[in-house]
Amino acid sequence: MTRISDSQLARAGSSLRTINSAGDWLSNHAQCIEVTDTHLMCGQPLYNDKMTTTPRKKRGVAAPAPTGAKAAKDKKQPPLISEEVEVMLHIAFVNARDRRHEFITVEHLVFGLVDGPSSKVALTACGADLDELKSRLGLFIDEHTPVVDANEEVDTQPTLGFQRVVQRAIMQVQAANQEGRQVLCVDLLVAVFGEKDSHAVYYLHQQGVTRVDVIDFLAHGTKRAAGSQVEEREAQRVDRNVATILAEAAQPFVISEVKRNERPKLFISYSHVDTQCVERLLVHLKPLERANTVVCWSDKRLRTGDKWKAEIEQNLNEAVIAVLLISADFLASDFIVNNELPPLLVKADSNGLRILPVIVKPCGFRRDPILSTFQAANDPATPLLGMTPIEQEALYDKIADEVAKEIANRRVS
Repeated sequence: MTRISDSQLARAGSSLRTINSAGDWLSNHAQCIEVTDTHLMCGQPLYNDKMTTTPRKKRGVAAPAPTGAKAAKDKKQPPLISEEVEVMLHIAFVNARDRRHEFITVEHLVFGLVDGPSSKVALTACGADLDELKSRLGLFIDEHTPVVDANEEVDTQPTLGFQRVVQRAIMQVQAANQEGRQVLCVDLLVAVFGEKDSHAVYYLHQQGVTRVDVIDFLAHGTKRAAGSQVEEREAQRVDRNVATILAEAAQPFVISEVKRNERPKLFISYSHVDTQCVERLLVHLKPLERANTVVCWSDKRLRTGDKWKAEIEQNLNEAVIAVLLISADFLASDFIVNNELPPLLVKADSNGLRILPVIVKPCGFRRDPILSTFQAANDPATPLLGMTPIEQEALYDKIADEVAKEIANRRVS
């Protein structure tokens, strides 16, 4: 991959035929974000490794505008696209078209993010070798991206993975609910990690860069240390210009910290068929509750007369950790899928909610395009109820240990 010349930039207007400019394309996706959000939360594929795009006949068509009462209620505007993102995306499209690439992929996007102002700062702080990262991405792009024949017109189109990254970044900024907050390159960098099966994420991991590292750096100005303890963090000095960038970029991705005297909340999501597993888990978590380390909440705490739905929503919003006891009954529950999972997944993307899936029985966890992106506490091939009693106790203890470590990581003086 070579750098874009001034002459290439000058030809950009004619290069992008169906997408007048990168900013227009990005704004188009901001307008459609509610539809996209709904699709993501309802279990539509989160990652498709195939190089497929939006059907041509539908390209560029925004979601129907709300009317009547819905229009009056929904006045929230999508976040603005920053100039740095417009420039980066513009260059990426021009580069792909000039190389006659049929598609622009997640790898193209990360290649551009290496030079994005805020994303470059984050990558450097996380210890990435930017030249090596660009070299690996460039080789992959040249070897694996289909090229349009010389006698055909080039009409480079974004893959579904590329579009999802942009949509996810917009959704995260929108979830921050901060008026005037723009989508920056670092927002796209965090969103890239949702495409866990992409080679772009693989190359980032090779450089030792994870989503948690980027979020942690944005929140604290440091990369999370190898020991994953706050006390073990290696301080990294950031000059005032870099700090300014981070101050603008970090707000929607701050990991929820826990103050010294605060009792963070853990939310347990489960099917009532698996109640016995919840009860045993709570036994293992009880010492943490007694030590005021955490408050464990499940719907077993509901009392007669409680407004149960409002109570569940409140505790979902207050949680910093969520344990999901996953079984076929869990995945089949309309209430869980429609009411509990969406806010948990949004919080995981926007402010670092820790999700701990536990596979209780054989089920479709691996086939779920969203839940399978989270590391389960146990191998899905070895579900909890298929273990011996001692192995089950060991798994419950492991979960309690993970909860204690997560709280320690978030604890601030």
